[in-house]
Amino acid sequence: MREIVTSTSPTIARSVMSRIALTFLTVCLLATSSFAVPNLQLYIPGSDYNSETDTWWTSDQDFELWVVAANLNHGAIYDITLVSALLTDEPPLDGALTITPEGGSGTTYNAANYTWGTPPPDDPIPGHGVFPTNYVEMHVANVTTSGPFVMVQDYVPGGDAGISLYGQIFKFNVSTTYEYVHFDAYGYYDDPKGRRIFAPFSHDAETVVPEPGTMLLLGLGLAGVGVVRKLKR
Repeated sequence: MREIVTSTSPTIARSVMSRIALTFLTVCLLATSSFAVPNLQLYIPGSDYNSETDTWWTSDQDFELWVVAANLNHGAIYDITLVSALLTDEPPLDGALTITPEGGSGTTYNAANYTWGTPPPDDPIPGHGVFPTNYVEMHVANVTTSGPFVMVQDYVPGGDAGISLYGQIFKFNVSTTYEYVHFDAYGYYDDPKGRRIFAPFSHDAETVVPEPGTMLLLGLGLAGVGVVRKLKR
């Protein structure tokens, strides 16, 4: 009986090993990215990031706000909701806040639209030193695992700044006359547990407008600097 000997050429062996290594690397990168990029996050392009309070903030009263969804390996994210909250002692006013989705029509909130408490009531989002207070909610979207997708990242400075994970970005224009508005986002995973997810504390966004007295002091300070410079000449 003739003995049958099977062998694999070095070229084929290297090709197989390369594919295995590439697959392993891809899985590792996806796993790493899924941990590095939050499920939900908020971002104000062109704003400042306060590392002490872990908050995006801007002094503008008209700015762009992003709600970013990712990590769809857990399933679709549905009922993503944007929360806009005032300071505890801030009374809600008519027409003081307008939020306009990109490509859509704006919603202007009146005092009667606000709810007092901590949303959502059956499983409160983190208080962040803000809630309970007056807040309004806007439904953002349902994000399915079929896309369409864009590449997203962790937008916190020093975070995952690479093109790392597929997700979706929902952009809003915020216009307000309030001195302070705090933003949060939450949604639900479409998995057997129906888990609720929140934008982590380090991805909150808020707008802080200096009071007139503060602006007056800043103006006087700048004027003083100008006088001192002239005297030195």
